[in-house]
Amino acid sequence: MIFSSEVLDSAAADPASPAWSLIWDESCHQGTFDPASGALLPWLARTCASFAPERRDGVVALAGFIAVDATDADRVAYSQEIATLRRLAVECLPGASTDRDFVLLQQAVLGFDGDEIWGKEPDLVIDGEVDVQCPECEDELCLDLMAEDSPIEPWLTSHLAVRIHAEAVEAGRNSLATAFTYLFGRVHCPNCGTRFDLADQVGRVSWG
Repeated sequence: MIFSSEVLDSAAADPASPAWSLIWDESCHQGTFDPASGALLPWLARTCASFAPERRDGVVALAGFIAVDATDADRVAYSQEIATLRRLAVECLPGASTDRDFVLLQQAVLGFDGDEIWGKEPDLVIDGEVDVQCPECEDELCLDLMAEDSPIEPWLTSHLAVRIHAEAVEAGRNSLATAFTYLFGRVHCPNCGTRFDLADQVGRVSWG
């Protein structure tokens, strides 16, 4: 994937430039980033480093999405740049202006870590619901992450869950912290009664 020097120069000059929308649109197809976009990682690392932390949220989020969908060869070739981008994302977390920005930064960090599921899914806590399939009866469930009558039992079922929950608590984002206990909670299927870890089923449902 090749962008003109005019587009890249405009984007590098201003994190609010319309050129960023073009880069997003041309890189992403139906929720998946073109593996060829991995070639942008060195440029993104340089560009992010030139922006103040409070102005790089969106750029870091883009880089995280690109990194998680990059080829294995590109992740190896650009490992130093990915490490730089991860550090820049972590630096942004305390100053994130909104809960959504905070979650997208957490998601970007996981994308830089190469987590193919959680490098894309934590923003479900912003959407407020998650679609999964019961592993036993295969009933398709749309679950509210905060409803009082939710079949989800709040929990933190993995080291990753504990980590990102702790980050939200430390940042004073209590509503996000609560939402994470649901996203990483346990479900009693309303159809068959099977109890399962919700996070194990995230990303596996394929509804026709």
